Amino acid sequence: MTYLIILIIIAIIVIVFFLATGLYIFKSTVTRELHDIEKSYTRYVENNLFDEALYNSASKEDITLKSFDGLNLTSTLIMNENPTNKFIVLVHGVSICYVGSLKYFDIFYKNGFNVLIVNQRRHGKSEGKYSTYGFYEKYDVNMWIEYLKSRFGNDIILGLHGESMGAGTVMETIPLNDSIKFVIEDCGYSNFHELIGFQITHAYKNRLVRKILRPSLIFANFFMKTKAKFSMKKIVPIDIVSSTSLPMMFIHGKEDYFVPWYMAVDLYKAKTKGYKELYLVEGAKHAEALEVNKILYEKKIMTFIEKALSLYK
Repeated sequence: MTYLIILIIIAIIVIVFFLATGLYIFKSTVTRELHDIEKSYTRYVENNLFDEALYNSASKEDITLKSFDGLNLTSTLIMNENPTNKFIVLVHGVSICYVGSLKYFDIFYKNGFNVLIVNQRRHGKSEGKYSTYGFYEKYDVNMWIEYLKSRFGNDIILGLHGESMGAGTVMETIPLNDSIKFVIEDCGYSNFHELIGFQITHAYKNRLVRKILRPSLIFANFFMKTKAKFSMKKIVPIDIVSSTSLPMMFIHGKEDYFVPWYMAVDLYKAKTKGYKELYLVEGAKHAEALEVNKILYEKKIMTFIEKALSLYK
């Protein structure tokens, strides 16, 4: 009887442990702390990551739309001073809000694009409680695409650029809209469940600790299903990439230990149909491919876009 009680106590302790670690993973992922907008903006200015003068002088329009599930989502539309029917939708990563897309803004603007910078749900002035890494966000991006089409015509030339969670989101958006002409994903993930597993195990060098923590994913996914109403196992961009012929560019820093760079290689290899490019950046950490060499970054993506759009002529 005493032995049975001990086993029950141990079982309770183990369950509580995994529930606690699962809840921690859930909170640190789905309700991840947001960066201070002003501090992020200041850092971008101080590090000359974007042309602030151009951004301030450009004509900007703030837009608010209601998502399929009733959230007020916001974006900023920047129409090029030279009339064009080319549009790029910039989708930021988790925590950083629209500021994370500013470093890409001037590249596209100077190269003749109208720019739509979105605030993903839960970020900036957009409503929302949870980040779902593309599961629901893909419908938000599709909503913005349809908005642009309804306002400017179905013949617009439209591309998507996403960073980190934004990269996962734009890849997830591909099957939803035939109007997308190209996609650039920067430091995105091939499989979200695999990514979280990597992040857990990479944080600890001890193999025993890694094995002990691995089951926490089950409990983390339980909280995602019950609280945020999505499963991390349903976010698998590589499955979409493997079946699309849409022109795609995959970018990743080789010093990225938050989203491992091998995922970009996996995505690139999985895409067997249509035009594709892979740009791996030496010395770049997570979401820093542009920061290492912005001139080269611009050259790479504009060469890709030129070739991608030529395929439609």
